[in-house]
Amino acid sequence: MNKNRENGENRFAYLVNAPMIIYLACFLAFPMVWGLYMSFTNKTIGNPASFVGFKNYIRLLGDAEYRRSILNTVFFTAVSILVKTVLGMLMALSLNQKFKGRNIARALLMIPWTLPNIVVVYNWRWIFNSTGGIANYILKSLHITNTDIIWFGSAGLAMTTIIVANVWRGTPFFGVSILAKLQTISKDYYEAAEIDGAGLWQKFRHITLPEVKDVTILSALMSTIWTINEFETVWLLTGGGPNGTTEVMNVYSYKTAMRSMMLGRGIAVAVLAMPVLMILISILTRRMLPEGE
Repeated sequence: MNKNRENGENRFAYLVNAPMIIYLACFLAFPMVWGLYMSFTNKTIGNPASFVGFKNYIRLLGDAEYRRSILNTVFFTAVSILVKTVLGMLMALSLNQKFKGRNIARALLMIPWTLPNIVVVYNWRWIFNSTGGIANYILKSLHITNTDIIWFGSAGLAMTTIIVANVWRGTPFFGVSILAKLQTISKDYYEAAEIDGAGLWQKFRHITLPEVKDVTILSALMSTIWTINEFETVWLLTGGGPNGTTEVMNVYSYKTAMRSMMLGRGIAVAVLAMPVLMILISILTRRMLPEGE
């Protein structure tokens, strides 16, 4: 009887999840399998594909431009995540204090995260424009420089622009996530710490930080996945330039597939990034699900 009931529950579960399974098979599994196959071919746009084995991967691993795109991606991601984590923590701690207009401040600080990415990018293109951009105007007003800085024409400055744009848009996600956890911490902990003579730093280190650690790690993992997959911001701000110094993997993949028309090799770039993303997603999933699930 129990076995029949269990079988019935299993069939019902499959029936309920059938639409999602079909959706995933059609729009996720099939494109992934097709892309994996294409990465083993010499497919070019407008021409039929023929199987070439691991040639695309061997050529990529021997390509200095591809290796540079990996380093650019790692640097861009690492610096962006570090800055977003620190600024998000400061944002959450500030908004957790009681002050007049706190709700308005919370709403305003959410704007960067809610804006369409294309709007964000073109705002930063205007800000960092070498002629008439607000960044140069402010620097010259403060007498820090007397000349117009060409932000997108210098390797270090170009990388800075895409990091700044990414940080500006992504920090509110960290701030809101950490703030939500801060508001669940019992005030009794802080009152007990004050009785013991703990200062602000001791309370932050021994109470606040342990309580928000998990949500901060989750936010960092999710943001890392998004940042590694960043394309639009980099492409529209710098196009991977100057001289490939901001060319992250997605930009390199796009150039290889669409500009050089080597579709198979361009897809191979994305396939090589899949193991890293799958590891991050696996870690994220395990941390999000309750123990035993």
